[in-house]
Formats: sequence, structure tokens, C-alpha cells
Amino acid sequence: MGRLLPEVRDRALKRPWLLVPPLLGLLGQNVLGLLSPGAPGAMALKTVLSALFTVAVTTLFAELWLGDGKSVVPGRLVETGTLFILPYPLLLVFGVMTTPFVYWLLRADVPQFVSLGALYVVLGAGKLTAFALGAMSAVAAARRRESAGALGALLLGARVLWANLGFFFLLLGGCWLFQEACVFLARSLAPGLLGGFFTTVIPLFGAVAFPVEAWRSGRLRKA
Repeated sequence: MGRLLPEVRDRALKRPWLLVPPLLGLLGQNVLGLLSPGAPGAMALKTVLSALFTVAVTTLFAELWLGDGKSVVPGRLVETGTLFILPYPLLLVFGVMTTPFVYWLLRADVPQFVSLGALYVVLGAGKLTAFALGAMSAVAAARRRESAGALGALLLGARVLWANLGFFFLLLGGCWLFQEACVFLARSLAPGLLGGFFTTVIPLFGAVAFPVEAWRSGRLRKA
């Protein structure tokens, strides 16, 4: 992991256009914030638009990282977007599975520190699930030529994730904790856009750039 960090850093410094996706993500967050929460269907619309914004930003970042860093090929962009959007319903499944527990927890007669701790665990599990699906899709995008289609590439990505579970647990768990720390500091020292920027850019590097470079460099066990 120690040598992987400077490799990712050096590649990022050669690709200044990588700043565009997180800035677009920040713009998307602010646009979604303008939606009236009381309007009919606003929550559902916001959820769908948030998912589409996330996939679009991640897809663009992945293509800039995998390619020359300054241009995108429409055909490849569509392929990569497909790889990132196909696993997304699994996050909805996670939400459906955890919602009853969260609802019960909020209404249960338990100490506040217990309920808050449990909610934080659920939040962390959701974040790790999202990061893991992103890493799987990123590796799938890097290996797409080894497969005949999107589902085959995702299967290759899932196998790599499973074969290197310890590596990804440390990487993605560290990414989440680093994100939380940066967002907390940003909101404490400079409230406003900086926290939103960290919320977007850290997962892009943690769930896309690092997994791709780890695979390319041969650090990950093949599956």
C-alpha cells in the first residue's frame, strides 16, 4: 500500500482534468439541494437523480483515469457507465434490508449512545458496500477486454474483490474513515463547498483509482 500511494499521486498529477468529475459532482449536490422536499415524489426523484449523478461522475473519472487523462471515447464511456450502473440496484436492496432495523432503532427504548452507535454502523456498512461495488466496477472496467460483455467483466471484478478481501477491506475502510475526518474538518474550519468536494473526490480515488492501479501493478491476486 505504501508504494501504491505515490504511484496514484504521480498519475493524478499528470491528469489535471480529473478535477472535473468531482466538481461536477459538487454541482450536482447543489442542484439536488434545490429540490423542494415537500413536493410530490420529490424524495424518489432526488434518489434517482442522485444515483444518476453518482454514476455519471464516477464513469467520467474512471475513463479519464484509464485513458489519456484529457479525452473520452463515447463508446468506451457508455461501456464504463454500464459497468458502474448495473450493480447499483444492490445498494437499493441494502437500503430495503436495513430500513426496518433503522426504523425500529429510532423508536426503541434504548440509550442514545447505543442507537447512535448502531446507526453509525449501518451508515458505515452502506458506505463500504457502495465503495466495494465501485471498486468491483472499476476493476471490471480495467479488465473489460478479457470478457465478452458487461456481466462477464463484472464477474471478473467480483472475483478479484473476493480474492483480495483483506486488501479491499483495509483500503475502502480507510477511505471511508479518511473521508469522514476530512469532511468533519472541512465543516468545522471552512463550512460550505469544501466538505462536499471531499465527499465526492475521496471515494473516486479510493474506489476507482487505487483499485485500478493495484490491479495494473500486479499487487492483487488474480481470480
